Amino acid sequence: MSFLWGAAYLVIAVALRGFSPVVVVFGRVFLAALFLIPPAIRRDVLRPLLKHPWWVLVTVLVQSTAPLLLLTYGQHWLSAGLTGVLIGAQPLFVAALATWFAPDEKPKGARGIFGLVMGFTGIGLLFGVDIGGGSHLLLGGILVTAAALCYAVGSILIHRKLGFAEPLGVATSAMLVSSAATAIPAALMLPRHMPPFASVIALVALGVVFTALTLTIFYGLIAHAGPSKATLAFYLSPAVTVVLGWVLLDEQVRWSTVVGPAAIVMGSVLVAGRAEVGA
Repeated sequence: MSFLWGAAYLVIAVALRGFSPVVVVFGRVFLAALFLIPPAIRRDVLRPLLKHPWWVLVTVLVQSTAPLLLLTYGQHWLSAGLTGVLIGAQPLFVAALATWFAPDEKPKGARGIFGLVMGFTGIGLLFGVDIGGGSHLLLGGILVTAAALCYAVGSILIHRKLGFAEPLGVATSAMLVSSAATAIPAALMLPRHMPPFASVIALVALGVVFTALTLTIFYGLIAHAGPSKATLAFYLSPAVTVVLGWVLLDEQVRWSTVVGPAAIVMGSVLVAGRAEVGA
């Protein structure tokens, strides 16, 4: 899960070379929906969700549509490595939000508080050194960080409101709603010329492998293990993204690109210790 999530940002970077961000988002969610609909119908996992249309709509817009648009537009200005690192801060946002919205998941004691401070210090370091060099970089960083926050809110909503549903049903609903929400904007921004073949292949892989498959796994983790444990998959994904971006895309790696993610991961690990404290 961590490898797939980390590598996804490199695939997005290749897709963005031939398509606009909204087309990339529509392409990945539409292809993922096509991949997920047949098994969802066969297993009849969508019917229970129809009884709660409002919560389904709100949850998937927050957990899927909004963050996918935010991170893809943000990555238009950021490297794949920085995008993956900032999205990897999701466990910190889950822990912070849990204080008010999911008391059983909130950090406890000095260890949890220290973890939050360390993690958010790592985010601040990235904004100060890697991102603070220009307005476009700053805007990209804000958009991607907002996407991480949306993912965190969506994780809590899934755990609290859609825990009764099968993960496949939630994932399929998310892709269907996101496809509907982005279809018209994507149609208006289709490329005028045939995009590079690599971008086409990247978009197909993004929808089938890096969206359909990973969402099924992730929603399953949220439903059965809770949002905090599910976001453990983010711990290794930033390192995967940074290393692959450096090796395959020749992205620059500064000292802050190493120290910042390390602080985020260490902070997330400390925050996650609340599960053992409450046991």
